[in-house]
Amino acid sequence: MAMSPNAAALFAFLAAPGLLLAQGGVPLGPEFRVNTFTTAAQNDAAVAFDSAGNFVIAWQGASQDGSGDGVFAQRYASGGTPLGGEFRVNTFTISGQGDPAVACDAAGNFVLVWDSYGQDGDKTGVFAQRYASTGAPLGGEFRVNTYTTSGQRFPAVVSDPLGNFVVVWDSGFYPDIFAQRYASTGAPLGGEFRVNAYTTGAQVYPAVASDAAGNFVVVWRSSLTPAGSHDGVFGQRYASTGAPLGTEFQVTSFTVYAPVHSTSVASDATGNFVVAWDRGPQLPSDLNVFGQRYDNTGSPLGGEFRINTYTTLDQASPWISSDLAGNFVVTWGSNGSFFGIFGQRYTSAGTPLGGEFRINTYTAGSPNLPVVGSDPSGRFVVLWTSYGQDGSSQGVFAQRYSMIVPVELQSFRVE
Repeated sequence: MAMSPNAAALFAFLAAPGLLLAQGGVPLGPEFRVNTFTTAAQNDAAVAFDSAGNFVIAWQGASQDGSGDGVFAQRYASGGTPLGGEFRVNTFTISGQGDPAVACDAAGNFVLVWDSYGQDGDKTGVFAQRYASTGAPLGGEFRVNTYTTSGQRFPAVVSDPLGNFVVVWDSGFYPDIFAQRYASTGAPLGGEFRVNAYTTGAQVYPAVASDAAGNFVVVWRSSLTPAGSHDGVFGQRYASTGAPLGTEFQVTSFTVYAPVHSTSVASDATGNFVVAWDRGPQLPSDLNVFGQRYDNTGSPLGGEFRINTYTTLDQASPWISSDLAGNFVVTWGSNGSFFGIFGQRYTSAGTPLGGEFRINTYTAGSPNLPVVGSDPSGRFVVLWTSYGQDGSSQGVFAQRYSMIVPVELQSFRVE
């Protein structure tokens, strides 16, 4: 699938050498609360953008659907104005539904996925609900996983511009990574398939990213590596048809025991991608955030690099997002001198844009679990969970940014 004329024009604009990129991002208004319902805990948020910059935020909310946790969402216009009110996504409300993820196509149609306990007959299963750009449901919720024994959990989802989408999750007592492709109509494209080739130990916490043509890459954490070390990050690339592109590859180069806790991946329009993860030196503390860039053939671009500058105590739970041209931003949580949400921005060449910056304004709520999403032009929104800030346990908060210095603030062009 070729890039649309509008996307191609935007890509050319963002890649122009004279574009002045804001070093820390320009905040667009103050941080804001996402959830309207504030009783108990609202956490574990996700976000996705359409091509016009409109976005959808989803989260896991307690005490609201009548039985355990449920999945809720809120739509926003590109200027940050809410579109309607928050709404419940899951129809099945018995026991708990959580761990949501969301993906948008170029036109703003979106799909939400989550895991649900007991709904598929045995522990957790992965379910989904499609929506039109207006927020109207497209059909009912449906089960994604075919295999239902034991647990299927921690789903992630990505959409191409036309609305074809891929869901990934981990499955089993000693988990493996599985995937299922769908057409834009919601019809399955083939059956579910195992992503990981190496099956020793546990393969968990998958993430997925897609380029403009629908080619996609899946990354995950492995508790053991073929070399015999503990914990590593692995990946597998696929064509838009679902055919593997090459073989499974190891992202992390550090080979001694170094616990990996989470992974994230982002792709630009042409298929260049970046993987981010957190890693400890010897113990499950003093985590740092690392990254590795790749070109669209899957070849590494340089070596892995540390993203956080401040290294005292844990810098953890990274999330990464890219614009069409490959400029990217990484966010993470820090429990160093104080709890906070931090970010670091990079050009498509992997050059840091300024230093790391703090995102949260309210610092008393032990903010954690950050997530970031970008629109094609480089505007991005960061989400996190904050304790006590909404008046009752945890709430979901957000901050919007522009990646590009506004014209009225530009005093020169970079040649």
